[in-house]
Amino acid sequence: MLGAMAQSDRQIQEKDRCQACKGTGWTWWAPEAEPGGRWIVCRDCIGTGRSDQNGRKRQMPAERPS
Repeated sequence: MLGAMAQSDRQIQEKDRCQACKGTGWTWWAPEAEPGGRWIVCRDCIGTGRSDQNGRKRQMPAERPS
């Protein structure tokens, strides 16, 4: 998942990455009642991908996680 990280111009160092989304800024949400699923902004980093919540929101990933 980290290899296809959004916004390659903003590489986040391992120590600074959000632990919930691993630096992506988005998490995959697939409730049992809803077929498929969708990307939602990570609640822990508010979409920045950084543990300190500084920076602009990262772009939503193009494909669903494997």
